[in-house]
Amino acid sequence: MKNLKNLLVRFSAISLLLICLVSAFSPAYAAEEVINHTDGGAVIQAEETEWRYRVVDGKLQKRLWSITYGVWLTDWEWV
Repeated sequence: MKNLKNLLVRFSAISLLLICLVSAFSPAYAAEEVINHTDGGAVIQAEETEWRYRVVDGKLQKRLWSITYGVWLTDWEWV
């Protein structure tokens, strides 16, 4: 019984040591975002805009809104 307990303790210690060694030398993988560029230059993205409309005294007005920056680009214009 004593030999079995001694064997179990040694086996557990060796297993724990091997697990620690293997995990220490295994490479760590990080998530990476791959962006393919053909020329290696900067990526230019266009600003997104939309026209907003309202009716004032029965007449239509429009104003340009920047979706990208969240600001008005023009004043109200009569259509």
